[in-house]
Amino acid sequence: MRLLAIAILLGGSFGLFAAASDPLEILVLYDNTSIRTDTQADWGFAALVAFRGEKVLFDSGTKPDLLLSNMKALAVDPAEIRHAVISHGHGDHLLGIYKVFPSNPSMKVYFLDAFPDPAFRDAEAIGMRPQRVKTPIRIVDGIYSTGPVDGNPPEQALVIETAKGLVVLTGCSHPGVAKMVETAERQRGAKSVRFLLGGFHMLQQAEAEATRNIESLRALGVASVSATHCTGDLPMRLFAKAYGRQSATAGAGKRIVLD
Repeated sequence: MRLLAIAILLGGSFGLFAAASDPLEILVLYDNTSIRTDTQADWGFAALVAFRGEKVLFDSGTKPDLLLSNMKALAVDPAEIRHAVISHGHGDHLLGIYKVFPSNPSMKVYFLDAFPDPAFRDAEAIGMRPQRVKTPIRIVDGIYSTGPVDGNPPEQALVIETAKGLVVLTGCSHPGVAKMVETAERQRGAKSVRFLLGGFHMLQQAEAEATRNIESLRALGVASVSATHCTGDLPMRLFAKAYGRQSATAGAGKRIVLD
């Protein structure tokens, strides 16, 4: 497998990083683990995507104050985030947005139309009018939502089209991580994914089932992975075995740069 030109700053490496004029940067803001002493770990997920001059928040963790604390430690200014995409309506991905939004009321927020009614009522109480996502949509140039992928609950993934292929971020992958990836590839007319990051919801899977899911991802052309949040310790070990140097854990504070 060709080594990807990926740099993992503040811990870990997927290979050599080649500077480019249009890099993608992903900064993990909230996760079950932390790689820095000035960020806190907690159950939940959030990441900041910076691409082509835009900053998109993907998910927002469980505890709003903890998210803001981690953002401050990582020098992330909420006022610079113009878009926020929430993968699904569970609190460990949703609740932080209610504290981030007041710091930047011009932020455009994307909820699935299937989110529970209280999520929209809480948003309206602070002046937020989330866009109800019913179909695949463009967020900004080069960044897309899959729209709802059917599951329990339905979920949207974030898809970035880089010059060297797709990057996919998942929150919890309740519909199944392979299904999330297959949906992204089909929508974007791609046959592979250069990098997949997020929660894969495999924490209750036995080794045989987890191995089948990993094999499905490899069959879909997923070249490298960073498993977080609800993936589970055993699946993470299996990913490390299957992907070798093309696999890494994340943690709050992890900064990933791809050319």
